[in-house]
Amino acid sequence: MVRTLVTRMNPEIIALLQKSNNRLRTIPSHELLARAGRFARFSRGVEGLLLDHSRLHIDEESLGLLIRLARDSGVEAARGQLFDAAPVNWTERRPAFHMVLRDPSLLARLPADEAAAVTSSQKRMLAIADALHAGRLPGAPEAPVRHIVHVGIGGSLLGPRLIAEALDTGNPTAPQLYFLGSVDAHERESLLSRLDPSETAVVLVSKSFSTVDALMHGRALQAWLQRALGAGPARQRMFAVTSEPERAGTLGIVPEQTLQLPRWVGGRYSVWSAVSLSAAARIGSEAFREFQQGAACMDRHFQEADLADNLPVLSAVASVWHRNICGFGAWGVFPYDLRLRLLPAYLQQLIMESNGKSIGRDGQRLSYGTAPVVFGDCGTDAQHSVFQALHQGVEPVPISLVGIIRPAHGDEEAQYELLANLLAQATALAEGRTAEQARAQFGPQADPELLAHRTFNGDRPSEIVLLDELTPANLGQLMAMYEHRVFVESVIWGINAFDQWGVELGKSLAPGIREALHPQGPSLPGLDDLLAYIRERIKA
Repeated sequence: MVRTLVTRMNPEIIALLQKSNNRLRTIPSHELLARAGRFARFSRGVEGLLLDHSRLHIDEESLGLLIRLARDSGVEAARGQLFDAAPVNWTERRPAFHMVLRDPSLLARLPADEAAAVTSSQKRMLAIADALHAGRLPGAPEAPVRHIVHVGIGGSLLGPRLIAEALDTGNPTAPQLYFLGSVDAHERESLLSRLDPSETAVVLVSKSFSTVDALMHGRALQAWLQRALGAGPARQRMFAVTSEPERAGTLGIVPEQTLQLPRWVGGRYSVWSAVSLSAAARIGSEAFREFQQGAACMDRHFQEADLADNLPVLSAVASVWHRNICGFGAWGVFPYDLRLRLLPAYLQQLIMESNGKSIGRDGQRLSYGTAPVVFGDCGTDAQHSVFQALHQGVEPVPISLVGIIRPAHGDEEAQYELLANLLAQATALAEGRTAEQARAQFGPQADPELLAHRTFNGDRPSEIVLLDELTPANLGQLMAMYEHRVFVESVIWGINAFDQWGVELGKSLAPGIREALHPQGPSLPGLDDLLAYIRERIKA
């Protein structure tokens, strides 16, 4: 049974934090940065990953209060419940024990039958991945596999796609990997026109095996394979990952090629599971296991480190500071490495689907903000677009700058330039530029009326996250850190990070609207005029 946790943030601590924030507003960031030992006090690292908060507008007092808030909110007790496989997803009465997928030492905390099922699924997944990685179908070495099409949406796609791209070493013998998500058929039709069905495998990922997007793509791909190869050979090339294996059978996918996902693993937390079959087939099972092991290392850090030295906790309380004390409604994430260009989209789902909630543990509506709007792009690309607003927009936006110190290539100068850009943006956001500095830079002849346009307020917070290098283990650590950050935030806010009822409403309305789009479809108040407009043009 889940022990009772607080349902609201402690108003006394919040008042102290607000008072601390008011005091800090009188201290510019450059003064905070100039304080001796600031980097040492506001950065923490573990196993090749550094979290640097020295450019956040906080000091020892505010950080101490944030840690106090985390303790008062029951983070330590909640952490224990999470790792005890207690039903922390209380609205669905399930645990959220995805950590066991990456750490076999946790299997003993599951019932024996569930532990056996997890072990079997992971073992089978890696065996299939090994066969596909070698360019053949499992049990049919004469059948080549040079292409894999991964079909999924949301958590069934974002995580596997991120790790497949981030950890791809360009192996010419491993199958090429393609992803289909949105139900929009343009991408699918374009892709199939370029692929040979006799060299293609399909991995259909859907936890419920009722997701319209995935099933429409799955049926289309199945028909494409059958037309070219016949029913039997087509069946050999279809794989499914689902919590409902019997439903996969209705699509003709045989049990030997169906991998089961535990129902208590949420989609956005499933990257450690058979959901990543296609990614493991591309990068290799050894790299995938290293990815899991890196995440398990972060799990141990999260469980064992004191809250004041705990990377997920520090990341979470910084988020609470920005959201609830400073009043910032957005958070940007900018990786300075193209291999991580999909990280913002992954974190957008992880954070907003997990903590985009307005109802607390007590069933009452919250009076404070929860998940921020998450956005981002590759750092150097974003410098030429959204960074204008970050530097000179009316409202500050806290951001995270993610960098890799040692690249996988040999061009040192290019890497120095990349890291210099990351550090320059962090410096500019924190320190800004005064009118006097602008005048000194542009000279006494500068138009005084234009000087204001060349000034920057500064005091704009940025978190720096650095990996020594982009290895499977380091990527696993990074992604697990963000998972646990989201959980800590949810505990402080008194919400459930593991359900997603908001995703369901629109999906439940779509079938009726789809029927109404047809020429003789039913009337739908509020949509009739727009439906008529679409009907007139959809077949024009």
